[in-house]
Amino acid sequence: MPEEPTPGRLGMEARSVKFPDGSRGIILVKAGTPQDEADLIAAQVWAELPEPGGPDA
Repeated sequence: MPEEPTPGRLGMEARSVKFPDGSRGIILVKAGTPQDEADLIAAQVWAELPEPGGPDA
């Protein structure tokens, strides 16, 4: 996977991010979004996920 942002369609970029548990993933962000902001977005999404095995899972 390239380390540089990957240009996408409609002004979006695919970014490699690190989640709070140390795992890595790919998210789409607005083109030009700084890497630290992409990591923050990933952490916010992670925090909103339901607990595994919980009532919302």
